[in-house]
Amino acid sequence: MKQVLGFMMLAFLTSAYIDRPSKAVHLSTLDELETRLSQGGDTIFVVNFWATWCGPCVKEMPYFEQLVSDKSANLSPIKLLFVSLDSPKKPQVVEKFVADKKIRNEVLILNETDQQEYIDRISEEWSGAIPATLLVQKSKNKRKFHEQEFTLEQLEQSLLAFQTQSQ
Repeated sequence: MKQVLGFMMLAFLTSAYIDRPSKAVHLSTLDELETRLSQGGDTIFVVNFWATWCGPCVKEMPYFEQLVSDKSANLSPIKLLFVSLDSPKKPQVVEKFVADKKIRNEVLILNETDQQEYIDRISEEWSGAIPATLLVQKSKNKRKFHEQEFTLEQLEQSLLAFQTQSQ
């Protein structure tokens, strides 16, 4: 009887773990994301909006990871956030993708229901197409939005221009 109960408890805990986001992937509302960005100080946040089903998004992800791993070329501290627009009801899809692709940087799943509201709040320039990227540096009150797929060279140029632009 103890073995049966032990097995049932193990099965329950395993299924509960599978159905919730792992430490590597977190659900985040736009308010939570904005709060985090506002507390960044001198850090430049590179916020990439993507989805697992978006081919151009997947193609450019290694460029973002390479950009932030090459710290010697950076003028300011940089933090990369991959914000998935996949369904927050199925975080396991994003978790599997992150594990399969060996994504090293932080991944959030945007936990919002009103797509038009969050698009407008992120940038009035955003049509809603992905990939899209937001650069934010709170200490200098800077924010730049890009609705495009990047090559590594384009990404490096955009970040350098952002870092060197005046307030």
